Amino acid sequence: MPLTGEQSASVAVPAARRRRPRRSSVRHGQASCADYGCTRAECRHAALRARRRRDQDRARGLSTRVPPHAAARWAVRLREHGMSAQDIADRAGLSVTLIRRVLRTPTQGTTVRDIARTTADAILGIPLPHRRTPDAPGLTDSAEASRLLADLARAGWPATTLALRLGVNARTIAEVRDKRPRLHLDLALRIRRLHRDLIGRDPASYGIHPADSARSRAAAARRTTATAALPG
Repeated sequence: MPLTGEQSASVAVPAARRRRPRRSSVRHGQASCADYGCTRAECRHAALRARRRRDQDRARGLSTRVPPHAAARWAVRLREHGMSAQDIADRAGLSVTLIRRVLRTPTQGTTVRDIARTTADAILGIPLPHRRTPDAPGLTDSAEASRLLADLARAGWPATTLALRLGVNARTIAEVRDKRPRLHLDLALRIRRLHRDLIGRDPASYGIHPADSARSRAAAARRTTATAALPG
């Protein structure tokens, strides 16, 4: 199991003793990278800084580990404002695996594993980005965006109209709706807002020709039929 950004051990751990897992998300410059035996200066310095912070906490009589609930609530808010788990990890200097575990933290009162105080402080110290222009958009699964775009197509909204309102190419709309597995989180949030604004409205009242709406509905019906015919 990969070590996380909060587990900063000795900076001189031999690589043979702590082999980096094949799918490790730890990168150079993170404290835990040195735990795998990395000898880069940036990784060794990060591990030393993490160790000094823990020593300072002990000297002040502070627990080195704290409940994760406050950090988890803040991480959820960051995600709601357009930051992915990878964005949060990059800003906090932590492993994305650790951030994903924090995001899965149950509500207050449930018995959960504590996290390092330095980890909680790093997450809580990230400022909220602007909803429409997140600092690092990141990527997210396209399932929700695909469903919302298909919903708008069934309601008679042509892909060209949606693309114009989203500021993207019509081909991007088709790819997100039909086959693209991931998309930028900022675009996913804009698709969610667009669906909320248009789904209950008549396309004709927005200048969409009835024939164009009919073609959009017919194409959506064909896609639904084709999808249903695929083997389970």
